[in-house]
Amino acid sequence: MTPQERLAKIETEIGNSQDRLDALHNERVAARSLPARLTEVHPTLLAANLQPKTYRLVAQGDSWFDYPTSWDLIDWLSSHHGHHIDNIGVAGSTLNDIVYGPVPKNWLGIRQSDDTSRSAELIHRIDKKTPDAVLLSGGGNDIAGDEFFSFVNNALSDLANPNQQVLDGVVKETFEKAYCDLIDLINAKALSMNVQLPIFVHGYDYPFPDGRGFSAFNLVGPWFHDTFNKKNYPYDDDDANAAAELQIRRDIVKKFIESFNQMVSGLQTKYNGIVHYVDLRGTLPTRDEWANELHPQKDGFGKLAAKINLALHTVLQ
Repeated sequence: MTPQERLAKIETEIGNSQDRLDALHNERVAARSLPARLTEVHPTLLAANLQPKTYRLVAQGDSWFDYPTSWDLIDWLSSHHGHHIDNIGVAGSTLNDIVYGPVPKNWLGIRQSDDTSRSAELIHRIDKKTPDAVLLSGGGNDIAGDEFFSFVNNALSDLANPNQQVLDGVVKETFEKAYCDLIDLINAKALSMNVQLPIFVHGYDYPFPDGRGFSAFNLVGPWFHDTFNKKNYPYDDDDANAAAELQIRRDIVKKFIESFNQMVSGLQTKYNGIVHYVDLRGTLPTRDEWANELHPQKDGFGKLAAKINLALHTVLQ
C-alpha cells in the first residue's frame, strides 16, 4: 500500500470517527503540576544568538512524551518554553502501537480507546492543528522489558554482547521500516495540505540499568534488571563491586542506544530537509539525573527538552 493509499484509508476512518477523535483530544488535556513559564532567553538559545519563539506542534510518542507522575519532554516544551502542542503520546507505546496499532492501553492497562487507530488520531490532529512541525518519539519500549532478553547473550557463553546480528536485524530493518512508514504517511498528508511539515525525531540518552522501576514499588519495570540477572550479569547496590557491575551492564545497554541513534539519525539523511534528528546522548551522565532504568528525573527531562527546543528554533527560525 502506498502512503497515499494508506492516507486515503485513514481519512475515511477519520470521517467515520470525528466525534470520538475530538473526544480523545479533550480527554488528553488534563490539569497537572507543570514547570513554570520561562521569562528570559534560555541559555541554549542565547549561545546560538536566537530569540525565543513559540511554535504549533503535534507530538506522537511514548512515555518520554507522556510520563505519568512527573514533567516529561512535552511538559517542558509547552509550559516552560511556550510551544502550543497537541500531544497524543501514550506511555508504554511501542513502535508497532504508534505506527500500525490502535490507541493502546496505558501503563496501568487502561485502554485509551478501542475504536480508532493511532495513525488516524495523528492525521486528524495534523489536519486540525496545521502545525509548524511534528515531534516523534518511539522505540525505547521495543528493546526494553521482555524484548530485551533475546538481545543479550549469557555472560557464561563468552559471546559478545549484545547479539549484534539480532540487534541489527530489528533496529536497522523493523524499526527503520516503522519510522519510514509513519514519515511517509505524514509527508503524504502534508502534500495533500500543500504545506511544508518538518518532522523532528530523537534517540535516547544512556540510562543506568540498576533495577529501579517506575514508582517506589516498581509498579512498572525495571526493564533491564531481570534479564541481566538471568544472563549472569549481577548487580547489587550494596555489593563491593557494585560500580564495576553496573558499568558492565551500562556498556551493554549503551550499544543498544548507539544502534538506535544511528538508525534514527540516518532518517535525516534519507529524508533530507524534512526529518531533523536531535542527538540527546551525553546530556544526563549521572545516575541521580535518572528516575529509573528508562526515564530521567523531571529536571533531566528539562535538559533534554532544551536541546529539542534549540533544534526547533534552529530549523524553523
